[in-house]
Amino acid sequence: MANPFHQQVRFRKVTYTVLILALFTVSLLHRRFVVEPEAFNLQLREVARGEVELTSSAIRLTLTGSRGLAVTMLWATAIKKQEKHEWNEVELLVGSITKLQPYFITPWLFQSWNLAFNVAVECDRPRDKYYYISRGLELLAEGERRNQGSGDDLALGDTGKQRFPGNPDMRHYLGFTYHLKIGTSDEKNAMRCLLDLSTIDPLKRDPDKLMGAGEVKSKEFLEFCENHPRLVRRLREQLNCETPKMVVDFLAANHEVPSRFEKPRAGAKSSILRKDRGQQFPILPPQLKQEWPNPATEDLTQEAFDVYLVARTWFEYAQLPLPAPHADPGVTDPIYDPVHYRLPKQMATHIFRSYPARAQAYIAENLEAEGWFDADGWTIKKWFDRYRGPNEPEHAVGKLKKYHAGPAWAKAHSMYLDYGIKNGLYISPQKRQELEQEAKLFRDKFGIKPGEKGSLRPDLRSGDMGKSFRAHTKLAWNDHYRNMTNYDAHLYQSEAESQAETVFARKLFSLAERLRRPAPEEALTLYEEAWPWWLGVVLKYPRFGGVSSVEEDAYEIQLKYLRHAQRQRANVFKPVVIGLAQMATWPYLPLDDMLDQIDPNMKKDMFATVASRNVRGPLDWVLVYQGPEAESLRAVLLQWTTGATLGPTMIYPGQEQRILNFSALRGAPHAPQWKPLVSDEIIRLVRIRLGVDRFTIEAPKK
Repeated sequence: MANPFHQQVRFRKVTYTVLILALFTVSLLHRRFVVEPEAFNLQLREVARGEVELTSSAIRLTLTGSRGLAVTMLWATAIKKQEKHEWNEVELLVGSITKLQPYFITPWLFQSWNLAFNVAVECDRPRDKYYYISRGLELLAEGERRNQGSGDDLALGDTGKQRFPGNPDMRHYLGFTYHLKIGTSDEKNAMRCLLDLSTIDPLKRDPDKLMGAGEVKSKEFLEFCENHPRLVRRLREQLNCETPKMVVDFLAANHEVPSRFEKPRAGAKSSILRKDRGQQFPILPPQLKQEWPNPATEDLTQEAFDVYLVARTWFEYAQLPLPAPHADPGVTDPIYDPVHYRLPKQMATHIFRSYPARAQAYIAENLEAEGWFDADGWTIKKWFDRYRGPNEPEHAVGKLKKYHAGPAWAKAHSMYLDYGIKNGLYISPQKRQELEQEAKLFRDKFGIKPGEKGSLRPDLRSGDMGKSFRAHTKLAWNDHYRNMTNYDAHLYQSEAESQAETVFARKLFSLAERLRRPAPEEALTLYEEAWPWWLGVVLKYPRFGGVSSVEEDAYEIQLKYLRHAQRQRANVFKPVVIGLAQMATWPYLPLDDMLDQIDPNMKKDMFATVASRNVRGPLDWVLVYQGPEAESLRAVLLQWTTGATLGPTMIYPGQEQRILNFSALRGAPHAPQWKPLVSDEIIRLVRIRLGVDRFTIEAPKK
């Protein structure tokens, strides 16, 4: 018979074992169905934050409490290696730092900026700079993937799964780095060419396939020009590759650039596209919208490829973690869930939301700056003359609609309008008039001026007074955010720039600028043809003409035109100027004798400076009425203009002195409703910037 004591011990062991197993099972079930889902919902698990890198996780778990010490030592070592220009070691150390701090945003931002800006600027050759710019962008893109969250498609209307927002600042800085280092840097033309090479299959830009027997193959090279017209034109006009051989030499010298493709295999007809978008360059976000470039296809996009297309895509991707835009900003502040949404930390949200539309405007500006306006495309001069017949036209490339500036500006205007409506920046004229009438009661009662952010006691915020207060508040905050984002200027400019007459005027100005030296008389004719079109546009869209950047641009063009006209019409201008100067010196020595005594070359200098400073051009003679019923008056004037001439001019012939030509009243106190097309301040700034006013003619010393 068993000992009762032993039986009790055995019973307790069995009981404890059962309890342990039960508690262990309960704890597993609790962890599986309660703790893990809650941790996932609160983004405490790595899989909820973004891509998980096993090596990084293992190292961090191994270091335990000494991770901070290791990170500090790596930072100090990286700085020393950078001071010694040991760039390979710097890259390795930077990679180790980010692996130890994958969810701390600052190391990703700082070290990517360090590579793209500090390290790249130490290099001399553009392709070496481009390499380190790409390394900085790749590092920041890796950090974005580690912190990208999930459920971005919920922001596009999809449903059915949990949303974990990514980091909007990291996405934004990816686009901003493309903008600064490739779009606007000192070597932007070379950088843009290298970026184009990164998107082209290496076998399709292989210099060996474009060369044969020491000469460029005409047929293959023409096909390359037709497929990549912006690249070839930039190489010829911006980087001075004046012959096909020089273009092929550029391709050969920069054949090994960061690319979207694997290294070509021997005998292959085409290269293999890298499947992981994180290994491609340029790096792009996943294609969540149909109009975004698709990293999974060889042809990235149906649009003309541009650095600002890449930047625009990242700027749009950065909007997805944000809460839905609010159409009544300042009046009511919606509460958002910080677990499922993120706001940018580096700038005001309204400015942050404007970047996609601004990038689209840069796309349109770059098209025009490089000479792409309409279906005429780019005529390739001289390169293929020996291969065409006597009556055949010269080869023109880039005629497709994606190279037209007008549609690009129209898309920018559409994006600005959509951005303004969704964020409460755009109020239609009719709605604004209604709000102004409603706000009048509150303003008159409490002496509040338009634009001031007044307040009202809660007990008065009902009835007509409450309605009036809300109308005033909406208008005041609307003015605040519009001024903060410069919304009106961007909206008006994109609207007018998208019009066919504006594109045509800018095309004529661009052609005139390009022909000033090789064909000066033809350039002068183009200038004179362009001015009526331009004046017709600014009269039709006066708010466009009032944008300061547009005023500066137009006045700078006018100064160039005046200088060119004076050179080409010296036989007309010079005698007049010298004659007027002779009258000013009377009854002293004749002007010719006086100038010869001082400096034999002073006649030339005097004409070059005095004439260009004082002769007025088309913009100086026009003032625009901005008083009551201004819109109606402009409509009448434009109708007269259209009916009187074949193309738009300043105004109906014979009416200049009575209606628009009031330049004699510039600044006159009795004509405050007439404003010049170009303000005096803009004229002063442009003249100083171009150095027009830096010369003065001093009287001879006695």
